[in-house]
Amino acid sequence: MITWGMVGNSHDASLACFIDDKPWWACMAKDFSKVDNDPDFNWTMIEAANQAYGKPDRIVWYEKPLLKTTRQWWAGQGWLAKENNIKNYLSQWDITAPIEYAPHHHAHAAYGYYTSGLDNASILVMDSIGEWECLTIWKGQGNKLKKVFTQRYPHSVGLFYSAMTQRCGLTANKDEYKIAEMAKKGNDSLVGLVHKHLLHNDLDGRMPGVFFKQNLHKGCNWLLPDMTTKKHMNNLAYATQFLYEKILKSNADWCKKNLPSKNLIITGGCALNKQANQKIEEDWKKIYVPKNPGDPGSCIGAVLTKIKKQVDYNDKIWYTR
Repeated sequence: MITWGMVGNSHDASLACFIDDKPWWACMAKDFSKVDNDPDFNWTMIEAANQAYGKPDRIVWYEKPLLKTTRQWWAGQGWLAKENNIKNYLSQWDITAPIEYAPHHHAHAAYGYYTSGLDNASILVMDSIGEWECLTIWKGQGNKLKKVFTQRYPHSVGLFYSAMTQRCGLTANKDEYKIAEMAKKGNDSLVGLVHKHLLHNDLDGRMPGVFFKQNLHKGCNWLLPDMTTKKHMNNLAYATQFLYEKILKSNADWCKKNLPSKNLIITGGCALNKQANQKIEEDWKKIYVPKNPGDPGSCIGAVLTKIKKQVDYNDKIWYTR
């Protein structure tokens, strides 16, 4: 059986080809279109997959459209069921195979766990939003994945980091990687103020998740309006990175205290923050972050939610032009 895992219709479209239970090839739309964060598939990548591996017998999509639609409506974005009709969306590329759906955070967790080669792990998933979920914690044992904690929108670490990216004068959902470098030029003078304005909890590992005082989905350009200089921007970046590192460590510490494994897997878009990951390495026997841990990796993860077992995975299957 040929199965395609697919991510798209939002940002960073990607596709994975499985033959039976083995992932053979994965690609991102941007590698064919040359459009950064390209949200849509293109004929070149679809034809490449068709010719090399055959047309799919089934599709596994990386999120549940109805749940996403209800959250968008609740968030004031309107009723977007038409835009979230994946059958119609895929028909643009003559893709007519039956479609199955995987919960967004389950796809992240499955990608991390079932490609790790580990038979036990705590899995920490942090991103902006997946349907209604923003942060989840999972227990991996043998071939089983069990969700042990979930935090719902709008309490989102990813939205916090993107909102602060914009507040630092950069472009949200694009320039987040620049924050850690800016932070090196800043100091801790604004950490307390940013924490006071945005965060409820102390981030000491006693409880999972993170609770924000504001919904940061629309940014936080209102925050500390008198801070306008380049020095201020570097200090805001320092506060952003510092607080993100505290959030990561707090949740990792909770996992270490409350779950049995000495291995930690980090997935979701926040897992791309290598500087933060490195600061908790000594706390764990092993930390694993898969290649493309954000939404692109969920083209593989979505299929693994159905297969439910460790696979022979080599990250060199990812195509790059």
